[in-house]
Amino acid sequence: MDLDMLLLEMSRQGFMCAQIMMKLALDIDGKENPDLIRAMSGLNFGMGKTGSACGALTGGAAALGYFTGQGEPEELPHSRASEIIAAYVNWFKDTYHTDTCHGLIGGDYAACHTVCPGIIMAGYGKVLELLQEYGIVDD
Repeated sequence: MDLDMLLLEMSRQGFMCAQIMMKLALDIDGKENPDLIRAMSGLNFGMGKTGSACGALTGGAAALGYFTGQGEPEELPHSRASEIIAAYVNWFKDTYHTDTCHGLIGGDYAACHTVCPGIIMAGYGKVLELLQEYGIVDD
C-alpha cells in the first residue's frame, strides 16, 4: 500500500497526526504498540486542540526518539539523538515557518483534513531520511 493510501486508511480509522507519525515509525520497526499510539493522542491537534505544537512535529520528534532514545536503565541513547531530533525540528520550522498547529491551519480545525496529510507525508519522509542518514535504518 502506498503512503497516500496508508494515511487515508489511518485517518479513516480515526488516527490523527501525532498518532500517524508514530504508527509509521512502528511500521518501520515491524511492531505494533496500541498503548503508545493511545498516548500519542495527547499530541494531536496541537496538544488537546489548543493549537500549540503541531502533532506532525511532536509526533515526528517522538518517532525519532523511539529509535534513538533510552528505553531501559541499562540502555544508552544514540550518541547523536538530540542532534537528530533537532535536525527534524529545524527542518520543520524552516519548511513551514511555524511550529504550531494553529499557524499551519490558520485556527480552522476543519482545514486539518486538507492541510495536514501533506505535512504528515513530508514529515515522515524527513524522519525516514534522518534515520537513514544517521545509519539507524537501512535505505
